[in-house]
Amino acid sequence: MSFGQSQQHIRSSLLRRFADTLHLINGMCPHCSLSLQNHLRLKAARAAVVVFLLAIFATPSFAGIDSSLPEAPTPQADTSQQKTGPGKDNTFLGLHVGPAYPLYANKKDTIINPGQHPPRLSATDKFLYAAHEQTRWAVLMPGLISAGYGHLADADPHTGSDLGGFGERLALTVVRQATDRVSGDGIFAALFRQDPRFYRVGHGPLVHRGLLAVKQTYVRLNDDGEQRPSFSGLLGHALGSFLAMTYYPHNSASAAVAARGFGTAVAGDMGSKLLLEFGPDSLRLAFRRKE
Repeated sequence: MSFGQSQQHIRSSLLRRFADTLHLINGMCPHCSLSLQNHLRLKAARAAVVVFLLAIFATPSFAGIDSSLPEAPTPQADTSQQKTGPGKDNTFLGLHVGPAYPLYANKKDTIINPGQHPPRLSATDKFLYAAHEQTRWAVLMPGLISAGYGHLADADPHTGSDLGGFGERLALTVVRQATDRVSGDGIFAALFRQDPRFYRVGHGPLVHRGLLAVKQTYVRLNDDGEQRPSFSGLLGHALGSFLAMTYYPHNSASAAVAARGFGTAVAGDMGSKLLLEFGPDSLRLAFRRKE
Protein backbone atom coordinates (compact mmCIF):
# COMPACT_ATOMS: atom_id res chain seq x y z
CA MET A 1 0.00 0.00 0.00
CA SER A 2 1.36 3.44 -0.96
CA PHE A 3 1.76 6.36 1.43
CA GLY A 4 -1.29 8.17 0.01
CA GLN A 5 -3.50 5.09 0.23
CA SER A 6 -2.52 4.47 3.87
CA GLN A 7 -3.35 8.08 4.80
CA GLN A 8 -6.74 7.85 3.10
CA HIS A 9 -7.45 4.66 5.01
CA ILE A 10 -6.61 6.36 8.34
CA ARG A 11 -8.87 9.32 7.62
CA SER A 12 -11.80 7.08 6.65
CA SER A 13 -11.36 5.00 9.80
CA LEU A 14 -11.33 8.08 12.06
CA LEU A 15 -14.45 9.52 10.47
CA ARG A 16 -16.30 6.22 10.82
CA ARG A 17 -15.42 6.07 14.51
CA PHE A 18 -16.68 9.62 15.01
CA ALA A 19 -20.02 8.73 13.37
CA ASP A 20 -20.30 5.63 15.53
CA THR A 21 -19.63 7.76 18.61
CA LEU A 22 -22.47 10.15 17.77
CA HIS A 23 -24.83 7.25 17.16
CA LEU A 24 -23.81 5.73 20.48
CA ILE A 25 -24.46 8.99 22.34
CA ASN A 26 -27.93 9.30 20.89
CA GLY A 27 -28.84 5.68 21.49
CA MET A 28 -27.25 4.68 24.75
CA CYS A 29 -28.95 7.25 26.94
CA PRO A 30 -32.44 8.12 25.63
CA HIS A 31 -33.68 8.89 29.15
CA CYS A 32 -30.62 11.01 30.15
CA SER A 33 -31.10 14.67 30.82
CA LEU A 34 -30.83 17.05 27.91
CA SER A 35 -27.89 18.83 29.52
CA LEU A 36 -25.89 15.58 29.75
CA GLN A 37 -26.60 14.73 26.12
CA ASN A 38 -25.52 18.21 25.04
CA HIS A 39 -22.32 17.87 27.09
CA LEU A 40 -21.47 14.58 25.38
CA ARG A 41 -22.25 16.01 21.94
CA LEU A 42 -19.90 18.98 22.67
CA LYS A 43 -17.06 16.62 23.51
CA ALA A 44 -17.77 14.63 20.36
CA ALA A 45 -17.71 17.85 18.30
CA ARG A 46 -14.33 18.80 19.76
CA ALA A 47 -13.04 15.37 18.90
CA ALA A 48 -14.40 15.81 15.37
CA VAL A 49 -12.45 19.06 14.97
CA VAL A 50 -9.25 17.29 16.06
CA VAL A 51 -9.94 14.43 13.66
CA PHE A 52 -10.58 16.92 10.83
CA LEU A 53 -7.33 18.79 11.49
CA LEU A 54 -5.39 15.55 11.66
CA ALA A 55 -6.95 14.48 8.38
CA ILE A 56 -5.86 17.73 6.71
CA PHE A 57 -2.30 17.81 8.09
CA ALA A 58 -1.81 14.14 7.30
CA THR A 59 -2.46 14.60 3.58
CA PRO A 60 0.66 14.10 1.46
CA SER A 61 0.13 17.32 -0.53
CA PHE A 62 -0.12 19.46 2.65
CA ALA A 63 2.96 17.78 4.13
CA GLY A 64 4.98 18.42 0.96
CA ILE A 65 5.24 14.73 0.12
CA ASP A 66 4.73 13.58 -3.46
CA SER A 67 2.65 10.44 -3.24
CA SER A 68 2.77 9.78 -6.96
CA LEU A 69 4.86 6.94 -8.28
CA PRO A 70 8.36 7.86 -9.55
CA GLU A 71 8.73 8.19 -13.29
CA ALA A 72 10.32 5.33 -15.14
CA PRO A 73 13.95 6.06 -16.10
CA THR A 74 14.37 7.30 -19.66
CA PRO A 75 16.52 4.92 -21.69
CA GLN A 76 19.81 6.53 -22.72
CA ALA A 77 21.04 6.06 -26.28
CA ASP A 78 24.49 4.48 -26.66
CA THR A 79 26.24 7.25 -28.58
CA SER A 80 29.48 5.24 -28.81
CA GLN A 81 27.84 2.99 -31.44
CA GLN A 82 26.49 5.82 -33.59
CA LYS A 83 28.34 6.52 -36.83
CA THR A 84 28.43 9.29 -39.41
CA GLY A 85 27.11 7.02 -42.15
CA PRO A 86 27.08 3.50 -43.60
CA GLY A 87 30.21 1.43 -43.70
CA LYS A 88 32.80 0.24 -41.21
CA ASP A 89 34.74 2.40 -38.78
CA ASN A 90 38.23 1.14 -39.58
CA THR A 91 41.01 2.21 -37.23
CA PHE A 92 44.79 2.15 -37.49
CA LEU A 93 46.79 2.72 -34.31
CA GLY A 94 43.89 4.67 -32.83
CA LEU A 95 43.32 6.73 -36.01
CA HIS A 96 39.84 6.52 -37.57
CA VAL A 97 40.21 6.02 -41.34
CA GLY A 98 36.57 5.40 -42.34
CA PRO A 99 34.61 5.13 -44.49
CA ALA A 100 32.38 5.74 -41.43
CA TYR A 101 33.46 7.50 -38.27
CA PRO A 102 32.07 7.77 -34.72
CA LEU A 103 29.32 10.38 -34.73
CA TYR A 104 30.73 12.03 -31.60
CA ALA A 105 34.46 12.72 -31.55
CA ASN A 106 36.59 12.28 -28.45
CA LYS A 107 38.26 15.22 -26.70
CA LYS A 108 41.65 13.64 -27.42
CA ASP A 109 41.08 13.15 -31.16
CA THR A 110 43.55 15.05 -33.31
CA ILE A 111 41.39 14.80 -36.44
CA ILE A 112 37.73 15.82 -36.70
CA ASN A 113 36.33 13.93 -39.69
CA PRO A 114 33.41 15.02 -41.90
CA GLY A 115 30.05 14.58 -40.16
CA GLN A 116 31.51 14.26 -36.66
CA HIS A 117 30.32 16.34 -33.71
CA PRO A 118 33.42 17.69 -31.91
CA PRO A 119 33.12 18.26 -28.15
CA ARG A 120 33.88 21.75 -26.90
CA LEU A 121 37.33 22.00 -25.29
CA SER A 122 37.79 23.95 -22.08
CA ALA A 123 41.15 25.48 -21.15
CA THR A 124 41.95 22.40 -19.07
CA ASP A 125 40.94 20.12 -21.95
CA LYS A 126 43.40 21.92 -24.24
CA PHE A 127 46.28 21.40 -21.80
CA LEU A 128 45.36 17.70 -21.54
CA TYR A 129 45.03 17.51 -25.33
CA ALA A 130 48.51 18.96 -25.83
CA ALA A 131 49.98 16.59 -23.25
CA HIS A 132 48.26 13.61 -24.88
CA GLU A 133 49.74 14.60 -28.25
CA GLN A 134 53.20 13.74 -26.91
CA THR A 135 52.15 10.11 -26.37
CA ARG A 136 50.95 9.47 -29.95
CA TRP A 137 53.09 7.42 -32.30
CA ALA A 138 52.67 10.00 -35.07
CA VAL A 139 54.61 12.56 -33.02
CA LEU A 140 57.89 10.74 -33.70
CA MET A 141 57.46 10.81 -37.49
CA PRO A 142 58.05 14.58 -38.03
CA GLY A 143 60.98 14.42 -35.60
CA LEU A 144 62.59 11.51 -37.46
CA ILE A 145 62.12 13.22 -40.83
CA SER A 146 63.50 16.55 -39.58
CA ALA A 147 66.44 14.95 -37.78
CA GLY A 148 67.23 12.72 -40.77
CA TYR A 149 67.24 15.61 -43.23
CA GLY A 150 69.27 17.81 -40.88
CA HIS A 151 71.80 15.02 -40.37
CA LEU A 152 72.30 14.49 -44.12
CA ALA A 153 72.50 18.23 -44.84
CA ASP A 154 74.58 18.96 -41.71
CA ALA A 155 72.11 21.67 -40.80
CA ASP A 156 71.65 23.31 -37.40
CA PRO A 157 71.97 22.24 -34.71
CA HIS A 158 75.45 20.91 -35.41
CA THR A 159 75.77 17.78 -33.29
CA GLY A 160 78.20 15.68 -35.31
CA SER A 161 77.99 13.36 -38.29
CA ASP A 162 78.18 10.00 -36.50
CA LEU A 163 75.37 7.91 -35.04
CA GLY A 164 75.73 9.60 -31.67
CA GLY A 165 75.34 12.97 -33.35
CA PHE A 166 72.15 11.79 -35.02
CA GLY A 167 70.77 10.59 -31.68
CA GLU A 168 71.52 13.97 -30.07
CA ARG A 169 69.96 15.81 -33.02
CA LEU A 170 66.82 13.66 -32.77
CA ALA A 171 66.52 14.34 -29.04
CA LEU A 172 66.88 18.10 -29.55
CA THR A 173 64.30 18.00 -32.36
CA VAL A 174 61.77 16.07 -30.26
CA VAL A 175 62.17 18.50 -27.34
CA ARG A 176 61.72 21.50 -29.64
CA GLN A 177 58.59 20.03 -31.23
CA ALA A 178 57.17 19.09 -27.83
CA THR A 179 57.64 22.69 -26.67
CA ASP A 180 55.98 23.83 -29.89
CA ARG A 181 52.90 21.62 -29.32
CA VAL A 182 52.49 22.24 -25.61
CA SER A 183 52.61 25.99 -26.13
CA GLY A 184 50.71 26.21 -29.44
CA ASP A 185 48.03 23.56 -28.77
CA GLY A 186 47.81 24.04 -25.02
CA ILE A 187 48.92 27.34 -23.48
CA PHE A 188 48.26 29.73 -26.38
CA ALA A 189 45.18 27.81 -27.54
CA ALA A 190 43.68 28.36 -24.08
CA LEU A 191 44.72 32.03 -23.95
CA PHE A 192 43.37 32.87 -27.43
CA ARG A 193 40.36 30.52 -27.04
CA GLN A 194 41.24 28.63 -30.24
CA ASP A 195 40.65 25.02 -31.28
CA PRO A 196 43.94 23.13 -31.87
CA ARG A 197 42.35 20.18 -33.72
CA PHE A 198 42.52 19.50 -37.46
CA TYR A 199 39.23 19.49 -39.40
CA ARG A 200 39.37 17.18 -42.43
CA VAL A 201 37.51 18.05 -45.61
CA GLY A 202 37.44 14.37 -46.60
CA HIS A 203 35.92 14.73 -50.08
CA GLY A 204 36.07 16.93 -53.18
CA PRO A 205 38.84 17.89 -55.62
CA LEU A 206 42.33 17.11 -54.36
CA VAL A 207 43.65 20.63 -54.90
CA HIS A 208 40.71 22.13 -53.02
CA ARG A 209 41.23 19.72 -50.11
CA GLY A 210 44.96 20.39 -50.06
CA LEU A 211 44.52 24.17 -49.97
CA LEU A 212 41.98 23.97 -47.14
CA ALA A 213 44.28 21.65 -45.21
CA VAL A 214 47.30 23.96 -45.55
CA LYS A 215 45.10 26.94 -44.65
CA GLN A 216 44.65 25.49 -41.17
CA THR A 217 48.32 26.26 -40.46
CA TYR A 218 47.41 29.97 -40.61
CA VAL A 219 43.72 29.91 -39.65
CA ARG A 220 42.05 28.19 -36.71
CA LEU A 221 38.52 28.05 -35.37
CA ASN A 222 37.86 29.80 -32.10
CA ASP A 223 35.71 28.29 -29.35
CA ASP A 224 32.60 29.74 -31.02
CA GLY A 225 33.38 28.08 -34.35
CA GLU A 226 34.53 31.27 -36.10
CA GLN A 227 37.67 31.42 -38.24
CA ARG A 228 40.51 33.49 -36.81
CA PRO A 229 44.24 33.88 -37.59
CA SER A 230 46.12 31.05 -35.93
CA PHE A 231 47.81 33.18 -33.28
CA SER A 232 48.12 30.16 -31.01
CA GLY A 233 49.73 27.86 -33.59
CA LEU A 234 52.14 30.44 -35.03
CA LEU A 235 53.20 31.71 -31.60
CA GLY A 236 53.78 28.10 -30.57
CA HIS A 237 56.13 27.60 -33.52
CA ALA A 238 57.96 30.83 -32.68
CA LEU A 239 58.32 30.03 -28.98
CA GLY A 240 59.53 26.50 -29.68
CA SER A 241 62.15 27.74 -32.14
CA PHE A 242 63.52 30.62 -30.06
CA LEU A 243 63.41 28.69 -26.77
CA ALA A 244 65.53 25.99 -28.44
CA MET A 245 68.43 28.46 -28.46
CA THR A 246 68.74 27.92 -24.70
CA TYR A 247 69.73 24.26 -25.12
CA TYR A 248 71.18 24.10 -28.65
CA PRO A 249 74.97 23.78 -28.99
CA HIS A 250 76.73 27.13 -28.66
CA ASN A 251 77.75 27.27 -32.33
CA SER A 252 74.06 26.85 -33.37
CA ALA A 253 72.43 29.23 -30.89
CA SER A 254 71.64 32.46 -32.73
CA ALA A 255 68.67 34.56 -33.79
CA ALA A 256 69.25 33.55 -37.43
CA VAL A 257 69.04 29.85 -36.52
CA ALA A 258 65.89 30.51 -34.51
CA ALA A 259 64.29 32.35 -37.45
CA ARG A 260 65.16 29.52 -39.82
CA GLY A 261 63.76 27.08 -37.28
CA PHE A 262 60.50 29.02 -37.19
CA GLY A 263 60.23 28.87 -41.00
CA THR A 264 60.99 25.14 -40.95
CA ALA A 265 58.36 24.58 -38.25
CA VAL A 266 55.69 26.40 -40.27
CA ALA A 267 56.59 24.44 -43.41
CA GLY A 268 56.55 21.21 -41.44
CA ASP A 269 53.14 22.14 -40.05
CA MET A 270 51.76 22.56 -43.58
CA GLY A 271 53.16 19.18 -44.54
CA SER A 272 51.64 17.52 -41.49
CA LYS A 273 48.25 19.05 -42.34
CA LEU A 274 48.43 17.46 -45.81
CA LEU A 275 49.31 14.15 -44.17
CA LEU A 276 46.33 14.39 -41.83
CA GLU A 277 44.01 15.20 -44.75
CA PHE A 278 45.10 12.49 -47.19
CA GLY A 279 46.66 9.89 -44.90
CA PRO A 280 43.34 8.32 -43.84
CA ASP A 281 42.40 7.89 -47.54
CA SER A 282 45.53 5.81 -48.17
CA LEU A 283 44.97 3.71 -45.08
CA ARG A 284 41.32 3.14 -46.02
CA LEU A 285 42.42 1.79 -49.40
CA ALA A 286 44.65 -0.69 -47.57
CA PHE A 287 41.68 -1.86 -45.49
CA ARG A 288 39.55 -2.16 -48.62
CA ARG A 289 42.12 -4.39 -50.31
CA LYS A 290 42.31 -6.55 -47.21
CA GLU A 291 38.53 -7.02 -47.25
